Amino acid sequence: MTCSKAYILNFFATHRSVILFVAFVLLQKFSFAQSLKDPAYIGYSFAAGKIIKNFPVFPELKMATLQSVTIGNKLNGTRAWHPYYKFPMASFQFIYGSLGNRKEVGAMFNLLYRLEFQFKLNDKLFLEAIPAFGGSYFTKRYDELDNPNNVIIGSHLTFCAAATVGIRYFINPFWSVDLQGSIYHYSNSHYKLPNSGANITVAGLGMRYHIKPATFLLGEKSLLPDKKTHLSVRIALGQNEQGNTTFPVNGPRYPIYLAAFYATKYVTPVNKLHAGLEGWYNTGVYDFITSQEYYDDNLRWRSTALQFVLGHEFLMGHFSMLTNGGVYLYNPVFKERLKRENNNTLHNKLKSRLTARIGFQYYLHDATLYSRNNWFAGVYIKTNLGQADFLEGSIGYCF
Repeated sequence: MTCSKAYILNFFATHRSVILFVAFVLLQKFSFAQSLKDPAYIGYSFAAGKIIKNFPVFPELKMATLQSVTIGNKLNGTRAWHPYYKFPMASFQFIYGSLGNRKEVGAMFNLLYRLEFQFKLNDKLFLEAIPAFGGSYFTKRYDELDNPNNVIIGSHLTFCAAATVGIRYFINPFWSVDLQGSIYHYSNSHYKLPNSGANITVAGLGMRYHIKPATFLLGEKSLLPDKKTHLSVRIALGQNEQGNTTFPVNGPRYPIYLAAFYATKYVTPVNKLHAGLEGWYNTGVYDFITSQEYYDDNLRWRSTALQFVLGHEFLMGHFSMLTNGGVYLYNPVFKERLKRENNNTLHNKLKSRLTARIGFQYYLHDATLYSRNNWFAGVYIKTNLGQADFLEGSIGYCF
């Protein structure tokens, strides 16, 4: 192998999480550029709250404060899928946060993409429900020597998911104020330990300047759901550190090779269900069982897992948000470890059986118009009963 090829492969292996993070941000930018091309509003908000203690050993934290600037626009019917979501606001939000312990936990910067769903109470008052997804940068992370108390985050870069509910009052057509409550979740998906994750609950106030009123255009195409059942396949490359939530740290990151087959069906033009099988080979599990001499034979086969999954996609043109849940059909090492370590609590038994995944996909062709013969790429976080397991990047095809 030439030096240049070796350098490229080494760089990708070392910085895979950074590459996936940048790809995800660019995916959002190009999929939903309308929010920034000709913004309809710009807003500022301030919120305060607390990081939820979710691990016995946790750094001492005071009040967390978040300041944000949001720029957005109303989806106005220029795409055929807009009316099916009732023309929500599409916005980008930049957040700067102080987490209540600058020495050990530091501050964070978030870039989130949001869909704002509004429910009119009267001419001036609206309820809002806002899911958001994106990435974050933490200025402080765990360091075995210099910062050993920060078990929250083991890497500077993480994924972020957020949910907000609020009420907005229009002072006049150009100015509005809002009161909101939010929860933010941060995780690097076990890519770098420790990773107990951060869960922040806040309440806040905001104000917004509305640059122009919304206009609605009706797309030329009306969408009809494809009533046929289709097959889709995907292959993925995952990566994680082997260990528990907080230890052992600074270990190698192991590749995980995954293949999946699904039956898919549209239930509406913007809602797609899938059911199928996922299987993967985990090189970290293989390294563990060989070093610990767990078994005498079939070591590679025992390093695999197989699960049945059911899931759903929210389709938004080329872009989609995917969630699914699964049940392990084959996962011998996980169960064997619990047995040998005498750790068969109900929680651990459920964790050895139930999984979940959240991810984002980008389709080569608009998925609300093309239900078949469509390539896609995705980034996902896979969990065992809510605990991060591995981060994966994927390509697939819908037949």
